Amino acid sequence: MYIPLVVNTLIKSGEATVKVLPTRDRWFGVTYKEDRPRVMAELEKLVAAGDYPRSLWG
Repeated sequence: MYIPLVVNTLIKSGEATVKVLPTRDRWFGVTYKEDRPRVMAELEKLVAAGDYPRSLWG
């Protein structure tokens, strides 16, 4: 199921509210396999800067 659709349905029904938090961080996603090298390079920059851990799961 498409998450934004579910959230929108919950908001419209009054079952949920949403608070959007501001951030200065960049978002990047992986939609296509061709996106992977760019995203991996961006993650490597975050790791090198100490902003992101090398491993999230130990």
